[in-house]
Amino acid sequence: MLPKQHRLLRTRDFTRVRRRGRSAGDSLLVLYVLPVRSPDLRVGFSVSKRVGKAVTRNRVKRVMREIARRDLGKMRRGQDLVFIARPAAAQATYADLDASMARALGKTGALRAEETRHA
Repeated sequence: MLPKQHRLLRTRDFTRVRRRGRSAGDSLLVLYVLPVRSPDLRVGFSVSKRVGKAVTRNRVKRVMREIARRDLGKMRRGQDLVFIARPAAAQATYADLDASMARALGKTGALRAEETRHA
């Protein structure tokens, strides 16, 4: 489970990140990143009904949350991130989503400097 201090929860925060943040994505997901004044890193996930029924949406969210939890140490602090799953994510494997999230994090500059050199 993603620790509470690293969760983006409020609708207005999601909206702010989507409107003002930089984005990168591929066929599986889109990532929006917005630098903030707080030293915290917060991550949010959005999976619409276009992705599938509740069981499918919850599986996609669980997998994305686990990947983000595992990679928290690689991400730069002081930013809010929103991952939005696209319909193709419903058929994606853990490895597919992992690779897609890593690419999006790299494209947006959300990774710490030492992590981007090793990737």
